[in-house]
Amino acid sequence: MHRDFSIALLSGLALLTALSLYAPGSFSLTAHEADLLKRASQPLILQLSTIYSPLYLLLMGLWQEPGTHPLWLRLPGVLAGLLALLLCTRVMRAMAGAHATSSALLLLAGAPLLVAQARAISPATLVLVATLLSYWFFLEYMRAGERTWLGAWIIASILSWGLQAGLVFLPLLQSVIVLLYRKRYTRDKKRWWWSAQALVLGLFLLAFWQPLFHFLSVRLPVLTPQQASEAIPLFALLSTNLALPKALPGMLVMILLLISGLRATDWRKDPRHGLLILGLLAPCPFYLFTPQPEALLLCALPCLFGLAAIGLRLYPRWARQGLWATVALCYIWSYWHLY
Repeated sequence: MHRDFSIALLSGLALLTALSLYAPGSFSLTAHEADLLKRASQPLILQLSTIYSPLYLLLMGLWQEPGTHPLWLRLPGVLAGLLALLLCTRVMRAMAGAHATSSALLLLAGAPLLVAQARAISPATLVLVATLLSYWFFLEYMRAGERTWLGAWIIASILSWGLQAGLVFLPLLQSVIVLLYRKRYTRDKKRWWWSAQALVLGLFLLAFWQPLFHFLSVRLPVLTPQQASEAIPLFALLSTNLALPKALPGMLVMILLLISGLRATDWRKDPRHGLLILGLLAPCPFYLFTPQPEALLLCALPCLFGLAAIGLRLYPRWARQGLWATVALCYIWSYWHLY
């Protein structure tokens, strides 16, 4: 089993690297990427004063000093994607179980949405890294109760807002898990957790009260049904990085695996499975309201593929082989449109 996992991890790392760096001739800068790099070249005080990914702008400002070749400028996204795969091994083992980890890794490594974001000059893959760190530290604290993990969670939560302020959904989501499964946790764990939560959310309100007030008082009241309907094709983009109807085959396969995974999970009793389900759902509403929503949408991928990997194990071997072949064909269809 350890050998199979090592093969899956190495294959996943090689696959994501190859797909992310394929066709370097197509790496010309888009208008949005050029504007982002221009802002990254501004003085430090201007970078830190923006609410749009100030830490990412700081990183890219330093990164483009040695050179501005399009391939060089895309390396941070690729490296962050590879780091996300490594972190996913710990998170998926804790949330989906050791038997589902290899399948979840391979599904994530080849995911068209992840590949597209790794190829772009975007904070999306770094946001995914921050998400996985938050899950890891939260799960370890709730398992062992060591306050070192809780301290790491606090630091990761605060720094993550420098990449994407919408990641505030993570402490909210994790607090819902603590509430729903409160009988599974000791009083001491819960007391320290709520203290840390009060600190983190208090700092968030101090740092982002102006955009939060603007959202609640201006943007939310004018939300129209047409804007809300944009969430309907969300799963198509999440599973294939394509719009309907091109996404239909891949979306249907992923829905089948997702339903199978939901049937196999013990979410009523197991908080890890509850976190998988809510971790898939929670980022999606932010897609409607947040700048650079693809970064938040990417955060749902590990939970989607964790559930899909659990669902795969329900099928006999011949059916699993057929499903893997179908997923591979759907991924290739998406790559054809990407490149």
